[in-house]
Amino acid sequence: MYRYRLIVLAALAGIWTSPASAAGAGPAVDLVPHSATYYLTLGDATSVSPVVQAQGRFEFEWADACDGWTVVQKFRVQLLYEDGFLASFGWSLSSWESKDGKRYRFFVRRFDGAGESERVRGEAQLGDDGSGRAIFTEPQEREVALPAGTLFPTQHTIDVLARAGDGQTPHWRLVFDGSGDEGLFGVSTALSRNLPAGAETQIASPLLSQVPSWRLNLAFYGPDESKAEPEQEQGLRLFANGVVDEMRLDYGDFVLNADLSAVESIAAPAC
Repeated sequence: MYRYRLIVLAALAGIWTSPASAAGAGPAVDLVPHSATYYLTLGDATSVSPVVQAQGRFEFEWADACDGWTVVQKFRVQLLYEDGFLASFGWSLSSWESKDGKRYRFFVRRFDGAGESERVRGEAQLGDDGSGRAIFTEPQEREVALPAGTLFPTQHTIDVLARAGDGQTPHWRLVFDGSGDEGLFGVSTALSRNLPAGAETQIASPLLSQVPSWRLNLAFYGPDESKAEPEQEQGLRLFANGVVDEMRLDYGDFVLNADLSAVESIAAPAC
């Protein structure tokens, strides 16, 4: 029914405990593995929007797997229309990304009101210049070329945090996460506000207190930057350790607010 981007959470990706630096961008970035739960509610809607109510849940987990980073995302929302019709959609993602940012595996499941509607599975690999290829094995076998400069989700988040810390926005990057038709899309990131450590947060947590954060606006396009209108827009508050405590997901005729309800750190493995 609605196009979505897993970037909610590509922009959340890249959560780890050791310093790393984005290629060609800014200072080292220290991040923390964690799990978080968000409640979804209806935000702003246009005057002609038929959606009058929304509720749902988004679960996110990022962990260190020694040889890479694993992400598990689960998103499900139910919409109530003005004529009384109920519709639901959602997705889940399980992925692994190597710590050098050059290999990526993904498994996406999409859902509608009748249950699972599609499975997408594959893997991708990049060379030193960011070019490479993605091989999909479900729902059918196919190959997608990835142009130079492509990033996987972890490296994209490191890049976003490093540039936000240096005030180097807006900027544009190509990201591959396996979602959508080709799995490849352009992300334009703009910084709207710096928030100092100690600023008010949605919930009390040691992962949020005394940590600086940034309000960012992300616009998602097809790989061709020349297109004037984004496919989707997201606003979020991103903390320097990789945690997000609020998101705004703009689907065009309505907006979903994703508010943090719980967050906790994940212990590092004995590698």
